[in-house]
Amino acid sequence: MAEQIRDAVSDYIRAHGLKAGDRIPTEAELCAAFGVSRPSVREALRLLEQEKLIVTEHGRGRFVTAAAALNVARPITAFESITRMLSALGYAPETRVLSSRVILAASDPQAAVALGLAPGAEMFVLERLREAGGEVLVYSLDVIPMAHLDARPVGAALEGSVNALLAGAGHKPVMSSANVAATFLPDGVLSGPASSEPWLLVTETCLSEIGTPVLFARDYHRGSLVSFNFSRQ
Repeated sequence: MAEQIRDAVSDYIRAHGLKAGDRIPTEAELCAAFGVSRPSVREALRLLEQEKLIVTEHGRGRFVTAAAALNVARPITAFESITRMLSALGYAPETRVLSSRVILAASDPQAAVALGLAPGAEMFVLERLREAGGEVLVYSLDVIPMAHLDARPVGAALEGSVNALLAGAGHKPVMSSANVAATFLPDGVLSGPASSEPWLLVTETCLSEIGTPVLFARDYHRGSLVSFNFSRQ
């Protein structure tokens, strides 16, 4: 809910042409406009402050920053699910599960280090494709400590949001540390022209609100179909 309100406030800033220094509506006004609770609005505003899109001046209100005035749509710094990101880019993504398995942390040292796991700890690995219009947009490998799951996900849970899955288990990801690099897909993932195209690999360690690493993701974005924007400060 907070993420949806954050996006709605960002849309409001763009739609109303607010500039750096302009005041945004109050919490009460946003509650009335979106029909949501004040705690949800406060969490959304906290996310916008983290992204440096608004700033709070105590006693005066919240104001648009220069970063928000740049009007960067889908910034690479935004923490959001792949499905939400692709939908915002105009796609109607579908998920295809390639595999799911439980492995020992020693089998994937990079993920184990990122998640702070001992070699003998169990990790759940989910391998999926995001597709739209017959084209593969994203190939993803999500790695979750089994200790953070109530049980091994099966069935429809494999196609849903990993963030929501973790949230349901009490380990909601709220931020991440990421690295971006141009690369090619691992061998055997796809055949045809897409297999030889450059892809943008986002390697991401997602953290809970208390700073615990709860998800390690390798997301390969198809370079010819998916792009990100960013501002330099």
